Amino acid sequence: MFQCRSLLSIKGFGVVTVAGLIGEIADFSKFTTQSEIIKLAGLNLYYEVSSGQRRGQRKISKRGRSLLRKMLYYVAIQTVRKNGIMHAYYQKLIGRGMKRIMALVAVARKLLRVVFAMVRDQSEFMANYTAQRRQVIKEAA
Repeated sequence: MFQCRSLLSIKGFGVVTVAGLIGEIADFSKFTTQSEIIKLAGLNLYYEVSSGQRRGQRKISKRGRSLLRKMLYYVAIQTVRKNGIMHAYYQKLIGRGMKRIMALVAVARKLLRVVFAMVRDQSEFMANYTAQRRQVIKEAA
């Protein structure tokens, strides 16, 4: 039950999305690392097929749950809009020359890592986490 409330605290996540995530992943406690849950979604990268003459592209494996991947992709689209929680990250990726669809997949991977960390630590979402953390460190010093 706590999973639902904490996941609904993320701007851009709705009731249907949270229900779909919980339905696809089921029990978050089965996973010990972020890479395991990313692999379940099929968002893990496999290395490019390269030869001596040509360098291949890096792609996601797509060996996991396609519905989970699709939900995360649509949530990524919602969160990269103006004033979205991942807008700055998305703009940084685009600025580095990444294609838009690849940047959305990177945002989906990051969202899945954030969701896993929130459920693991039983915490609410904080939009400006790094700024708050720096402030706490300054006060402690």
